[in-house]
Amino acid sequence: MTVTKRVVMVGCLFFVFTLVLRVRTSAAQGAYPSATSSAITAADARLRVGIVADDSMQGRDTGSRGILATRNYIGRELDRMGLRPAGDGGTFFNRVPLERTAYVFSAAATVGSGERTLTQSEIVPLSGASDVPGSPRPVGQGPIVYGGYMADSSVPEGRDLTGAQLDGAVLVLRFGDAPGTGMARQRFSLPSLWAPASKLAAVLIVKETAVDEFWEAGVELLREGAVAPAAQVSEAATGGPPIFLISPALAERLIGQPLSRARQPATGLGTFRYELRQTTTPVDAWNVVAVLPGSDPARAGEYVALGAHYDHVGVGTPVKGDSIYNGADDDGSGTAAILEIAERFAAQPPEQRPARSLLFVWHTGEEKGLLGSAAFTERPTVPRDSIVAQLNIDMIGRNAPDSLYLVGSRRLSTQLGDLIEQVNRGEPRRLRFDYSWDVPRHPEHIYCRSDHYNYARFGIPVTFFTSGLHPQYHQPQDETNTLDYDKLARVASFVGDVAAAVANRPARLTVDKPLPPIGEPCT
Repeated sequence: MTVTKRVVMVGCLFFVFTLVLRVRTSAAQGAYPSATSSAITAADARLRVGIVADDSMQGRDTGSRGILATRNYIGRELDRMGLRPAGDGGTFFNRVPLERTAYVFSAAATVGSGERTLTQSEIVPLSGASDVPGSPRPVGQGPIVYGGYMADSSVPEGRDLTGAQLDGAVLVLRFGDAPGTGMARQRFSLPSLWAPASKLAAVLIVKETAVDEFWEAGVELLREGAVAPAAQVSEAATGGPPIFLISPALAERLIGQPLSRARQPATGLGTFRYELRQTTTPVDAWNVVAVLPGSDPARAGEYVALGAHYDHVGVGTPVKGDSIYNGADDDGSGTAAILEIAERFAAQPPEQRPARSLLFVWHTGEEKGLLGSAAFTERPTVPRDSIVAQLNIDMIGRNAPDSLYLVGSRRLSTQLGDLIEQVNRGEPRRLRFDYSWDVPRHPEHIYCRSDHYNYARFGIPVTFFTSGLHPQYHQPQDETNTLDYDKLARVASFVGDVAAAVANRPARLTVDKPLPPIGEPCT
């Protein structure tokens, strides 16, 4: 029997032994150095990514043994470099208060003569996943009613379901606008359906094109649970009826007709019942934080922050026989780059270091919704108003060797964007910047999807450095052998040069662009 990666579950002692053995063996073969140097090099980057994206790290899911091993590796490296701890209680580690809610789910439907138990291939819960609020209703049942599309001008207002028909009912609903109706009449809104005041027993959204991507979120919710800040978990009890996603085949069985012909509402279709039990446990989650003191006493109380997220998505659905999502590029590349930058500056004599202090933060929980950076920026371990800029590195090891996306460099401070261009002009080999993602309301919403955003919401000028997406993004095949380590080292060296340029400016960067109010949706 072949042993797949899914069953490679190692303890800490075995991890240390195999890691040391692997590095020593590879060093003897010339693939890896035996230790990193003070210079930023491709060989050092390869070694570091090889450690943090090794199978033994099990995909570095937030709160897992693998990410704690990664945390300890980063902490040991910072201690070896001589950086100053800037976490909790004189350590490099800054606790992030998170909790994981696990779900046990069952459902059944009675349509016609008998009851039928539903399977995970037919229905998954969405409450608690993908920003859908959790539901405080662990069990429920009700008559099935069909609502049609959320917006559809072909349904006369007189045919809409009444409040009495929706009271206590299980609503089967098609997401979005009906095709071919132009400016469709809005008939339902999700916030009102899942609000605490909603009298529905449950909502069953049909898995069609507009919501395809949420199916995996529901599967992961059942497999792994939902991770959220501890306060948000307790607030979930204020939600309304649970939301589920159902397959088109199940929808057709429940409503008794093909979806291609189902536009008008219908009642009296059968009954649906569910049980969705929740248990909540603390998550052992930490940011890693260090400071390199600045060389100018007048400016050393100000900080240029450099960050990357060191978590990934853990062990998941197997793809081509591989179920460990290593995250070598996402964001093993950024994790390694920040370590390389830290080592470069730490090796300099104190009087030659940047004038302002450098604040290094490896964030956890980015893949869960930027949770580590949200916690750090809300309760930073240095005064928040002393952070003059934040440079975020996330995925810099792929695609064309000279290309780099920049996002956010002029969103708050024109000076930061100009300075980055100036630094690039002075590089031995210039990078080619692509600003196409740095557009408000861009379909990919890249500005909103990594940790820099949580700094920007407090008015801190930011720049996001990334080499872009690729077919292995969030796949088990994001492995160490797919990265361009020469490019990774070049980008890390460049970002280090930008950090030094910001840190050595006589004055802080000027924020000359409007700051969106806290809580306003990111665009």
